[in-house]
Amino acid sequence: MRWLCRNVALKTSEGLAQMLAMYLRQEFGRNLFTRLSGAMALPVINAFRRRVDPRRYNGASLPRLKGIVVKSHGSADSFGLRFAIQRAYEEAHNDMLHGISERMASIHQQVV
Repeated sequence: MRWLCRNVALKTSEGLAQMLAMYLRQEFGRNLFTRLSGAMALPVINAFRRRVDPRRYNGASLPRLKGIVVKSHGSADSFGLRFAIQRAYEEAHNDMLHGISERMASIHQQVV
């Protein structure tokens, strides 16, 4: 269920980012003054775009399996796929499965 909520949040944020980008393009394209303002703001806009790029957050972990599985977004390009692979590497490198197993055992002992 948690993966579904995460997917809904991801799709919503992607749509919002696309909508805001469209609105900014429209506003900065209205007249000569707004075009000049847009040109001056371009470094800030580009930095913001890089920061919120959904491809940088590609890859959802599926922790209930017996190995590391990171599901990539279906429309991911090579840039987004790189981040999914990086996530899988970090999970393997940090021994995420062992950490989850220990945490689950701890929770189970508290319940019993």
